[in-house]
Amino acid sequence: MCALQGLDRAVDRLGFPSGSLPHTRVGLVLWHSLPHVRAFHAVLTVVFCFSVGFCVAALLFPYEIDLLSQVTSDEFAGHAQTLMDRKQAFSDWEGQPVGPILVAIALVAGTVYAVSVALVTLLSEPIRNRAPDMPYTLIGRSARALALCADVYDTVPTGRLQALHELDHHARRLEERVLKVYRESRVIPRRSPRRTVARQHGRHVAAALRRQLMRIDVDPRQGAHDYAVMVAEISENYAQGKVAGLLPEAKLADVPLPSPFLAAFRESLHVAGAILAAILAAVATAAVLPKLGFVPKDLHLWLIAGAAAVAGILTAGWHRFTRLIPLIGP
Repeated sequence: MCALQGLDRAVDRLGFPSGSLPHTRVGLVLWHSLPHVRAFHAVLTVVFCFSVGFCVAALLFPYEIDLLSQVTSDEFAGHAQTLMDRKQAFSDWEGQPVGPILVAIALVAGTVYAVSVALVTLLSEPIRNRAPDMPYTLIGRSARALALCADVYDTVPTGRLQALHELDHHARRLEERVLKVYRESRVIPRRSPRRTVARQHGRHVAAALRRQLMRIDVDPRQGAHDYAVMVAEISENYAQGKVAGLLPEAKLADVPLPSPFLAAFRESLHVAGAILAAILAAVATAAVLPKLGFVPKDLHLWLIAGAAAVAGILTAGWHRFTRLIPLIGP
């Protein structure tokens, strides 16, 4: 298999012992044996999101025209709506005012873009995490990192520029997988207390990888070799199921953890974003409901509260939103 041959070449070029990384080899075989359906999922996600975006744009366009009439003349807004309602061809727009045409197109295109981007952002991560090959992605990324380290290690100094650029780019992707390994490994249930320990360990290991990567600028050849050794150890431990033991504690003792203040600040931003999204959703729902004549007034309060809750959950996640519930009650 080409993947195993590439891994063997990288191991030989880096001077690792023969037959090393046995568990990584098994994981790499499994990774390539599973169907890679991410491209197919990505296309389906984009098509679905744009379809929903067009439907939402069609539903919201009359209300956008009502808002437009409040900042422009009724004639301008009515002309824009008439152009879209008639679904005129571009050839029939000759001689028509350009302003309403551009505004109508901008309203529809902006709504489609905003809804599509929001849905892609919300759906892409869950769909990607359900891919059958996701638990082995870290092993595949590690194998690629070892190949790039080998390129830096046995390439003359004048030829290392491209290899260093590729290694730096791939190192960021590897760190992302390490930070999410507690979730992508699928060996830890969502509400298990082990999840917190594995998440913290992943952050510590990612910091160690970043620190080791910085040493490549001091001595590219030795730095790339040392980085490859660390990546190989992480891959082997992960392939053995050691999600919270990617690196031994002894190697992490002198690596400072990411700042607790930054983690707390980031968490506060998530909660603040949930509150802001809930408020905006409540205001928008309260403004739209009176225009919908078929919605009973008795349901307005419940629909406003439901829209605020949904916006908060989608923005910050259920586990963060539940922390706000005691603040709402008596």
